[in-house]
Amino acid sequence: MKTNTPPSSPDPHLDGDREEVIDIGDIEEVIELDDDTNLEEVAERLVGAGGGEEDESMEDGEAADVTDMAAVVFSKHKGSVFSCSVSSSGNLAATGGEDDLAYVWDANTGNVVFTCTGHKDSVTWVDFSQDGSLLATGDMSGFIQVWKISTSSKIWEFEIGDLSWLTWHHASHVLLVGTADGEMWMWLIPQGNARTFPSYGVASQCGALLPDGKRSVAGYEDGSVRVFDLKTGQLVQHFKDGQANTASIASIAVHKDNTLILAGSFNGTAKLYNANSGKLVGTLNCEITPNSEEDNEADHTVEAVSFCPLTPNIAATATLAGYVTFWDISSQVSRHVIAQGCGSSRLVWHPSEPILFSAGLNGAIHSYDAQSGEPLAKYTGHKDSILALSVTKDGSALVTASDDGTARVFKFL
Repeated sequence: MKTNTPPSSPDPHLDGDREEVIDIGDIEEVIELDDDTNLEEVAERLVGAGGGEEDESMEDGEAADVTDMAAVVFSKHKGSVFSCSVSSSGNLAATGGEDDLAYVWDANTGNVVFTCTGHKDSVTWVDFSQDGSLLATGDMSGFIQVWKISTSSKIWEFEIGDLSWLTWHHASHVLLVGTADGEMWMWLIPQGNARTFPSYGVASQCGALLPDGKRSVAGYEDGSVRVFDLKTGQLVQHFKDGQANTASIASIAVHKDNTLILAGSFNGTAKLYNANSGKLVGTLNCEITPNSEEDNEADHTVEAVSFCPLTPNIAATATLAGYVTFWDISSQVSRHVIAQGCGSSRLVWHPSEPILFSAGLNGAIHSYDAQSGEPLAKYTGHKDSILALSVTKDGSALVTASDDGTARVFKFL
């Protein structure tokens, strides 16, 4: 991997006085244009390079030919593996699956450290606390358990409505979750001190903690986005009506400047918000729509969004239709559009280099240089869609969870 000089940071005073819809005409560098090339031809070339439905799943023969590049394969689960997390040390991995179980296992050998039992449904969320001492596991029905790693024992449990998302506070043992009935809960672990946040009658689809550790943001089924004060539990910003998306929120990310929020939706757009001013900064059009009947049925859901932590003027979006786009935040213009050949379920960044990893629904991890937009590597081994992806703190390895019933560890030289 190579190190690049980051571009300048975005203007921290973006106040959202303008809303811009960024369209396919802003594509540059990845697809070269000449004077005779029109946008429809560009889009058709992108579709020809991949992104169609046929690439989403592999035929039996193709699966058999996949080169397994994984250093470790974990195959204890029975059924799909929905979630994964890696500890701060990088030595332990956790996975949750369709078999109603979560496992903690050695990321270097694949040996089971302990099994997390007691769940009543598929374990869709596993997450190590920031210091790696605790693991939270949550199933679809809303039963949440917290485990102490040093003793391999359960220290806390709670049951809520159907679980939508789960995350730890990045500075303390505080757990934050959102539910399908629109509730948001926060607990101090293991004491169990709880705070509930207002429910608005629509599902909370995704959520995140702002870097200041004092606010959280959640995206909802009705396309709205809300920001809450964690100390008081009060709603501090509500992006609704003309500011909201016209479709459900599918993904959300926060910028390290504590100001910007990026929310991807089911309608192929991602909206950029200012968490401090409460204004809509702009709309990024992530949908590539060539003049093709075949692509009319493509799913343009913006399944993953993320801000680059090292080059803060760059954001990335990924759609189920198979396109990864790098955006210039200051100008809200697309820098690079990549036809990946399959949809993405997750995006994660290398911790010390401007490199993006995309979890492909074709069973491969794809990596890209955020500055040039160039593909760097493709890591294969899974025989079905990758559903979750986690990177070690030192950037030396990736842990994946897949529909093929396995989890894998890919290590970098």
